Amino acid sequence: MSHDLKKNVDRAVLLAAGRGTRLQPYTDSIPKPLLVHRGKPTLDYILDSLQEAGVNDIVLVTHHLSEQIERYAQVRAASHEQRVRCVFQPVLCGTANALQTVIDKTPDIVESAFILSATDYLIPRAFFTDLLNFHAEHSAALTVSLKHLDADEMAGRSSIRFSEDGSILEIVEKPEPGTAPSNTGANLTFILPPELAPYLQDVPISARGEQEVQQAINQWLSDGGLAKGLVQAVPPEWQVPS
Repeated sequence: MSHDLKKNVDRAVLLAAGRGTRLQPYTDSIPKPLLVHRGKPTLDYILDSLQEAGVNDIVLVTHHLSEQIERYAQVRAASHEQRVRCVFQPVLCGTANALQTVIDKTPDIVESAFILSATDYLIPRAFFTDLLNFHAEHSAALTVSLKHLDADEMAGRSSIRFSEDGSILEIVEKPEPGTAPSNTGANLTFILPPELAPYLQDVPISARGEQEVQQAINQWLSDGGLAKGLVQAVPPEWQVPS
């Protein structure tokens, strides 16, 4: 893939369907992506950063309190130069299923490389610009936003297995204590190539009862796909007000 083609990443799928059980009771009446931080919803931080990076075709995956996110999308699209669509995920069964639902309903999303990201990060404005610039500078088709983690965090997160040249061989989810291949983990933020789409259909159900996009990525990598990662500052998540 040429660098010129790689620079044209102008669409994103944002995962906004979850119930946010860790943040109950706040999320009983407000979906997690709309919880307010410093006067604006968490989703604003994501969309502002995407707009700064020139990504203005957005699909929000919804489920829990979906009508609130649909109203937010209408207001956002009317007040910013961003196309914001919503796709309802009927059953919450993982990120791979969420992405497959989007592809089934809006197949244009995978006509070229696109961003897939969680929506509970309070990211700085330059976050996606930095990631897209990195993506354009290397020859790999897939880019992962990475973070350094302390040893005691690894069991509940992910760990990246790298090759000798620094490319990504595998995303190891929640490694057993002492088995993590590195102290570098993956944010739930990727730039994905269209050729990943077929791998979503064969993702096994995880121990958590979900189909996780990391499994599709790992299968694509094992079939010869090439991925690189950019270490970025760990994006904070919304915290319960003290």
